[in-house]
Amino acid sequence: MMKKWISILSGLLVAQLVLAMAINLTGEDYGAFLAEEKILAFEQQAVDGLRIEGGTDSVVLKKQGGQWSLPESGDFPASQGSVEGLLDKLATLEKGWPVATTGGAARHFKVAEGQFEQKLVLLSGDDVQATLYVGSSPGFRKVHVRSGDEDEVYAAAFNAWEANAKTDDWIDKSILKLNESDVERVEMPAATLQRKEDQLQVAGLEAQEQTDEKAVRSLIGKLTELRIQSLLGPEAKPEYRQDEPVLEIEVARKDSDVLSYRFSKPKEASYFVLKRSDLDHYFKVAESTVKPILDTAREKLVQARAEEASNEAAGEKQSEETTETME
Repeated sequence: MMKKWISILSGLLVAQLVLAMAINLTGEDYGAFLAEEKILAFEQQAVDGLRIEGGTDSVVLKKQGGQWSLPESGDFPASQGSVEGLLDKLATLEKGWPVATTGGAARHFKVAEGQFEQKLVLLSGDDVQATLYVGSSPGFRKVHVRSGDEDEVYAAAFNAWEANAKTDDWIDKSILKLNESDVERVEMPAATLQRKEDQLQVAGLEAQEQTDEKAVRSLIGKLTELRIQSLLGPEAKPEYRQDEPVLEIEVARKDSDVLSYRFSKPKEASYFVLKRSDLDHYFKVAESTVKPILDTAREKLVQARAEEASNEAAGEKQSEETTETME
């Protein structure tokens, strides 16, 4: 019986020795792993360039004068919050336990040099600070990633859409925004609005009319909060039909140049093309954004004066009472 137990224990010892040798031969050093260790090591404040590649798309972002822009699109302003948010996210990515460590595994998880879903290169001047390969997704809000400096593949908490390689995902879509309090005058086909007593009012009112302040505020809000969908480039194209505008508006501001808006509608398009006088690019703007402005008629911006409405209501009531008496 004793010999039997000695044989069993000897077998276990041999198995342990074989396992230890296998681990040593693979070169893995799991004992040195720190759970809080970051996937990328870079100085965030020094990053002034970002290049993102994905499929057939690529985009370059550059920081100049403290502001991020798109140099390949004429230095068009980028969304500062989106770029800084991405850098914040990259700076906090933690390693966790590695999923794999070999070149074959990197290709399998689509984080290899020549096979990836997305490749992010962080730059300081012309120097590469860090490179991240983003690959397949093992689950909700997780992707396989690999630093360009290491072989290990990790499953990190990251949304691939936060690093899209399309230019339109990085443009400042609020570039058209205006400060409503700076607007002094608005001229459009339906009516002219003029600031008076610190309020924009319909110009040329009849004696019995007054400005519908709620309707005017709604219109000005839509105009000053216009957002773009995408850049169409600085070159005018016949298909934009800018020579056949469906709506033209002029906006005068305090101590600033007058802005001219020209909206056109390409044939069979579900969007409008906008050219504003202070910007070089043509923009695609959502139909749902422009349609309420286009459909604004003068009668929607005015209403009967309060006393006129009151007298009219009183007259109607008296007419009803007289009819009842006669009956």
